[in-house]
Amino acid sequence: MSYKEAMKKLRANDIANIYLVYGEEMYLAERFLNDFKKKLVPVGLEDLNLSFIEGKEFSLEKLEDACETLPFMAERKLVIVKDLEVFTSKKKNMSEEDEKALIKYMGKMPEKTSLVFYNSASIDARKKIVKTVQKQGETVNCEKLNPKDLKMWIEKKIKQYDKAATEKTLTAFMENIDYIGKTATQSLLDIENEIKKVVAYIGDQQYIEVEHIEGILTNNFQNDIFKLLDAVEKKQPREAIKRLNTMVYEGEPIRKIIATLGNQVRNLLKTKLLLEEGYTSKAIASKIGIHPFVATKCASHSKGFTIERLKELVEKFLQMDVTVKSGGMKEDIALELFIIEMCKESK
Repeated sequence: MSYKEAMKKLRANDIANIYLVYGEEMYLAERFLNDFKKKLVPVGLEDLNLSFIEGKEFSLEKLEDACETLPFMAERKLVIVKDLEVFTSKKKNMSEEDEKALIKYMGKMPEKTSLVFYNSASIDARKKIVKTVQKQGETVNCEKLNPKDLKMWIEKKIKQYDKAATEKTLTAFMENIDYIGKTATQSLLDIENEIKKVVAYIGDQQYIEVEHIEGILTNNFQNDIFKLLDAVEKKQPREAIKRLNTMVYEGEPIRKIIATLGNQVRNLLKTKLLLEEGYTSKAIASKIGIHPFVATKCASHSKGFTIERLKELVEKFLQMDVTVKSGGMKEDIALELFIIEMCKESK
C-alpha cells in the first residue's frame, strides 16, 4: 500500500491492527506516524495509550506487555516498534525461535491495539514475517515522490506560508533541487528547508520569483557543473577552467567536483546512446534514473560529442581517478587537465 492510500484509509477510520511502515522517504513515514498518533491517542493521555520500543531493546515480553494493556479513555492503544531488523535482509538480532513466536503473537493480538513496525531501512518482502503483516495487516511503502507529486507538494507547502509561485517559478525550483533520480541526495525534509529559506529571503513579498530561487537555493553547485559543461560543449577551455575555479573559491571540495563531473560524463554517454535509439529526454530520465531537467541538459551537451569520443572520455576519467587516488598527481591539476581534454575537438 502506498503512502497516499494509507493516509486515505486513516482519514476514513479504516484502521488495521498491524502495520509495517518503511521506505526511502522517511519524511512521509514520520508524517503518517504523527497523523496516526493524533487519530488514536487523545492529547494528554499519551503515557497511557502510547508505547514506543526501539528495535535494539525489543523483546517479545516487552511487546506483549505493551499490547495487552487496555487503552484508557481511547478507542485503541498504539504501540510503535522502530527499526526491528527481522524485517530486513540484514543479519537479524532475533533468533528463529523468537521470530516464530512473534509471528504467532501477531495472529492473536488484542483488537483494541494497533501495532506499528517502523523501519527506516528497506524490507525483505520474501520473508515470512513480512508476508504475515501483509496478510493480517497493512504494509505502507513511503517511497519518494514522482516529479508530478513533488511539484504539487512544493506548491502546497509554499501556500502554507501564505506565499505564491507561478508555474515558471515552480519549474525553476524543481530544477534547483536534487530530489529526483537514483543518485539524488535530498529528501522532502531538505526540500522543506529550502522552501523555508526562500520564504525568509523574500520577507513580506507574496510572490516567489525565479530570481529568488536562483539566488538562495543550495543546489547552485549543479548549475555550476552545467555551466562548466556548457563551456566544454562550446570548446572554451578558459571559460570551463574559470567555472571550475569559481566552484573551488566558493568552497566546493575538489573531490566532490571530480565525482560529479565523472557522473555527468557517464550520463552524457548513456544519453547519447539512448538518443541514437530514438528515446526522448523524458524517457531517458526515467530509464537511467536522473531528473528530467538533467536529462534535457545531457541531451543538449551530448550534441558536442560523438559516442566514440564520450567512451574515450569515460575511459580517460577512470584513468585520471586511479592516478589521483594512487598519489600520482594532485587532484586539482588532474581535474584541470581532464577538463582541457574534454574541450578538445573530436577526431
